[in-house]
Amino acid sequence: MKQAITLALALGLALPAFAQLSLSGRVIGGPKQEPLPFASVFLANTTKGTTTDEKGNFTLTNVPDGKYDLTVSFLGYSTLRTTVQTRDTKTYRFHLKPLEVQLNAVKVKARRRDDPDRPRQLALFKNYFIGATDNAKQCTLLNPQVLTFRQAGDTLWAEASDLLVIKNEALGYTLNIQLSNFEYNDRTNSVIYDISPVFLPLQPADSVQTNRWIANRKRAYRGSIMHFMRALYKDQLEQEGFLVQRVVEKPGKNTTRLVALPPAKTVSVRSLVNDKKWIEHPTDLRKILLDTLQSTPTRPILSFSDFVQVVYVNEKEPLAYRNARTSLQAGHSINPQRSMVWLLEQGIAVEANGHFWPALGVKSRGYWSWELIGDELPFDYDPSLNSL
Repeated sequence: MKQAITLALALGLALPAFAQLSLSGRVIGGPKQEPLPFASVFLANTTKGTTTDEKGNFTLTNVPDGKYDLTVSFLGYSTLRTTVQTRDTKTYRFHLKPLEVQLNAVKVKARRRDDPDRPRQLALFKNYFIGATDNAKQCTLLNPQVLTFRQAGDTLWAEASDLLVIKNEALGYTLNIQLSNFEYNDRTNSVIYDISPVFLPLQPADSVQTNRWIANRKRAYRGSIMHFMRALYKDQLEQEGFLVQRVVEKPGKNTTRLVALPPAKTVSVRSLVNDKKWIEHPTDLRKILLDTLQSTPTRPILSFSDFVQVVYVNEKEPLAYRNARTSLQAGHSINPQRSMVWLLEQGIAVEANGHFWPALGVKSRGYWSWELIGDELPFDYDPSLNSL
């Protein structure tokens, strides 16, 4: 999963059935192409992961149908990521290369773990990677020692020597995360990260914890970018509670402001404060988001200029989010969840499970930029299920 997020403003789908699909192969490494036992192999952003046996062989069973990033990692070797179609019947062979040891002074300085700035840098990383939501506060980074930091001016970079392990007690997962890139800029208040996570379900202690995880996962899903993309895919944005509107930049005398373009229509939405009251909200048609020539019913293609405001009218912004917003937004009353989205490149393909390619082609600010790793769900999550 790749994320490009700006925090300056903060910030019934039928899922593909689980056919009995499987992926198998072998992982080797080094110049002698020796088998690598206990290498990690997983479909990124899903619950499907395993390790190789003593001969380097692996099998992933009951995998979801679709297009996914397959990640292969082994300590001391470069991580391999490749895109696979799980319905393809083939046996894979992955050759990992040993990492080069770099001992120059800059690298040594960057990797020092007794740096007096490390506690501050680790705190920044947790805040802008895991997040500050209620769910994020119930996450624990179990192996911070694998992280190293480098800072120059306003920018903080992080890298990891092994998989990051984050235990999410709110949603009931342990995340093993291959961190390829993390970059936070304090001046622009923006973060970019490139990761491949696998979600390993935790075992609940009792039925109370089971029900809490089910409820928390549903709550995290509602209004999320995954929810939005799934609703977009099946052409049910309004039915699922999403309203969209084009927004453009208008240069002023001293600053540039965002101005909403006239909408195609308005819809009546029940007030989040008074359920007996209905409010008129502007919205545009789904087609303003799409390349109408390239899109098909089973493959929507995002293509739009300027910005699109996405409003999720079924839930209000939580108090913690409102308190975290900058002074530019001070004084706003209770609002539905709002996010601003724009494309860094055109032609973003949307999958039925909510995945979109390439992921770094979509950027957001507002509410979606406030929900980070602590609120992530795997792409094989099904909100219609009332079981774990």
